[in-house]
This record gives sequence, C-alpha cells and structure tokens, in this order.
Amino acid sequence: GNVVEIKLIESQQEMRMHPVVILFFVAFFQFFWGATGMLLSVPMVAALKATLHKIPPVYRDPMLIFLEGDEAAPVRWRRWRESMQRS
Repeated sequence: GNVVEIKLIESQQEMRMHPVVILFFVAFFQFFWGATGMLLSVPMVAALKATLHKIPPVYRDPMLIFLEGDEAAPVRWRRWRESMQRS
C-alpha cells in the first residue's frame, strides 16, 4: 500500500514529494503511533501540503523545498497555483 501511495502522490504535480521525505515521515509517525502512524503518515503530509496556499511565502517556500527536495519547488508551485486560479 505504501509503495503505490508514494507513486500516486509523486505523479501528481501539486502533490509532488521527494520519496526520501515520504519514507522519513512514515518512519517518524511509526515511532509515535506504530502501524497506524505508518498508514496515516502520507495522507497527513499530503493534507499539510494541500493547505500550503494559506501559509505566507516566507514560511511556505522552505517547506516546499523540504517536501519536494528541489530548490525550484517554490517557483513551480507559484506557476501551478496561478494556472489553477485562471481555470
């Protein structure tokens, strides 16, 4: 289940996350909540990323760089957000 979920989230532009970050959160939540935490970790982090539009850019940009593992993530996210607002 976790492998399929990782590939699904990785393939969506707005939900793109680096696989190592996903595995980190799986291990992190497993430490606190066990197997339940492992199952809920990716949806919880995806929900956090989905709410990034509410966070000011000064905080949002470092989070995007961390989650996606790419310095260009904030620019790509802004372009995606603008295209979604035009639609």
